[in-house]
Amino acid sequence: MNNELIKNENVLLPEFLPDRLPGREREIEDIAYNFKFALNGRKPENLLIYGPPGTGKSAVLKYVIGQLEEFSGKVRIAYINCWHMGTRYGVLGEVARMVGYISPVRGGAVEDIISRTAEIAKKKGLFVVVVLDELDRLVASGHGDVLYDISRMNEVYGAKISVVGIVNDFQLVMGLDPRIRSSVVNKDIEFKAYTAPQLKQILLERARLAFTNFDDDAIGLIAAHAYNNNGDARLGISLLLSAGRIGEKRGLDRLTVECAKEAAAQKSFVPKVEKAEVVLGDVEKRIIVLLKERGEIKSGELYGKMKEINERTLRNHLAKLEESGIITIEEVVGKGKTRIIRLREGQ
Repeated sequence: MNNELIKNENVLLPEFLPDRLPGREREIEDIAYNFKFALNGRKPENLLIYGPPGTGKSAVLKYVIGQLEEFSGKVRIAYINCWHMGTRYGVLGEVARMVGYISPVRGGAVEDIISRTAEIAKKKGLFVVVVLDELDRLVASGHGDVLYDISRMNEVYGAKISVVGIVNDFQLVMGLDPRIRSSVVNKDIEFKAYTAPQLKQILLERARLAFTNFDDDAIGLIAAHAYNNNGDARLGISLLLSAGRIGEKRGLDRLTVECAKEAAAQKSFVPKVEKAEVVLGDVEKRIIVLLKERGEIKSGELYGKMKEINERTLRNHLAKLEESGIITIEEVVGKGKTRIIRLREGQ
C-alpha cells in the first residue's frame, strides 16, 4: 500500500498548465475569438490583458496560443517574458528568431532587424503573435519604444504581426506616448481578482491531481487565505504545495487542516500589500485641470473635449481617479443617462 501524501508535485509548480482553467471561461472565449482571424490569414486586434498578479493572465494566454499553434503551421508565437528579456534589442531579436532570422548578437542596426524579420515573415507567409508578458516591466525600464518598432513591421513592411501585452499595471501603459500606446492597445481585456468559490474550485482540482487524500476544509482554508490576499490563485497554489510538504514531513497520508493552517501562518507565503502611492499620467492630470477650472463636468462633455482618447480608455482613467479618492462620479438619470464628475473636497 502506498502511503505517500504527494503523488504529483509538478501540478503545484508555477510552470504547470492545467487542461482546465476554472473561472476564466469568458476570457478564454474572448481571446480565442480574436485569434481566430489569424487562422483565416487576417490580422487580429492587438490585445492588452491586465489585472492583479495571480489572476490567470499568463496561463490563459499560454492555453489559447497552444491551441492556436496546433491548428495552423503558419502561426509563430514569440512568447517573451520581459523580466528575463527586457530590452528593445532582446525583444526584436526573439521575434526575428521565431521567423527564422538569427540577428547579430550585438552591433546590428535596429532598422535592419525590423526589415529583415518582416521580409522573411512575408516570404514564408507567416503570421506572428508577439506576446509580451510583464510588459509593464519593459515600459518601466524605458524600452517601450519596441512596441512601435513591431507595429512598423506591419505598417511599413507589410508583415502580419499582432501584439499581446500582459500587464499588472494598466495605468503605466496608458501613460505611454499615444503613438506607442496605439500600437499595442486596440482592445483590452481585464482579469479581475478571483472570487472565493473560484479559488476553491481551482485549488480542489489541483489537490485532486497532487495528493493521494486531503480534507476539503484544508482546501477551503487555503482558498479563503488566498482570497483575503487579493484573490491571488498563485499564492493559493504555493500554499497548497507548502501544506503538502508539511504533511509529508510529518509522515501523513492525508492533507489536513492543521497542515493548511501552518502553511498559511508562514510569513514567506503571506506578502504584505502596501497601498501604493497614486501616480497620475498625463490624461488624469488633464482631467483634474479641467475640473479645477469648471468645478464639475458631464461625462459627454469630457469625451468631447478629449476626442483623441477612445471612450473606454477614458472611462478607465476616470475609474482610477475615483478609486484613488480624487474625484466623485454621480450617475444622473433624466431624459438620458449621464454622469457628473467632480473633484472630491480637499483635492
